[in-house]
Amino acid sequence: MAKAPELPEGIDETYENIGVREALRLLLETPDYEHLAAFLASLREGYLVVDVTGAVSKKKGARVRTIRSTNGQLVLPIFTSMDELRALAPASRNEEPKGALMPAKAALSLITSDRFVAAEFDKATVGQVILRKYIMLVIGDDPITAELLEGKSRP
Repeated sequence: MAKAPELPEGIDETYENIGVREALRLLLETPDYEHLAAFLASLREGYLVVDVTGAVSKKKGARVRTIRSTNGQLVLPIFTSMDELRALAPASRNEEPKGALMPAKAALSLITSDRFVAAEFDKATVGQVILRKYIMLVIGDDPITAELLEGKSRP
């Protein structure tokens, strides 16, 4: 697993962002603005994994893998653990999945690196898609509330 050098001691390839996973579970059980706000707020804490499996260039380093929506738009896959990333890889594949464990906000900031329309969390087990406009709120520092989100969903 590719790992950033600034990770604190004790944070390694076995790390799981339990807070995000639990908030996501609650959002799926009760999909409302209150639970969406709690999930988005949880994304500001801990670490997340991005998929960097594949070619590495000497100039740019590892490249983040992306996926496309059914209509061809870019989606950023994000994982709460390396186990979630590994669950995506077919057993027959020769290449071991590689992930970069990053501070959560840094991982989510990758959405600004291209024309991503959304991020998809834990694709193998949950596959929850969150629109870019909500990820942008996470990257910022303003409080995320159900009232704010309800207003953002209106045209």
